[in-house]
Amino acid sequence: MASATDFNEESTDQTGRVTLKTVGLGVLGWLVGYLISCISSILFFIIGHISPAKPASATVMWITAIYGIVFAVIGAVVGANFCRRFALGIGAAIALTIGAVALWSWYSTPDHAHSTQSIAILLMAPAAQFGALFRRLDY
Repeated sequence: MASATDFNEESTDQTGRVTLKTVGLGVLGWLVGYLISCISSILFFIIGHISPAKPASATVMWITAIYGIVFAVIGAVVGANFCRRFALGIGAAIALTIGAVALWSWYSTPDHAHSTQSIAILLMAPAAQFGALFRRLDY
């Protein structure tokens, strides 16, 4: 069974170029990391019977923020494990995806409350980048 360091050693050919395997691992890391954050957020609202379209109390906003930050970091750490050499890039891709989806949601629902989108843009996206940084430094 190959370890994470085996993947990193095999990720470049003899000339130092990035191989297709490395690109594939990076894309897979981004996708898995983002899906961990996205699906956990959807489940949070479904299981908690919380409507992201309606204004929330301060307590619900705090719980939403903490939950979102935790799963953004978990998603980034898991995603960055796919290719630790490009962990920062994977974290940036996850963070940009979280921010872009939140901006799209904000734009497409102008009459809804935007607290969840604000949390995603201001807290979850930077947390995802931090999670990848944590993974990159953890050798």
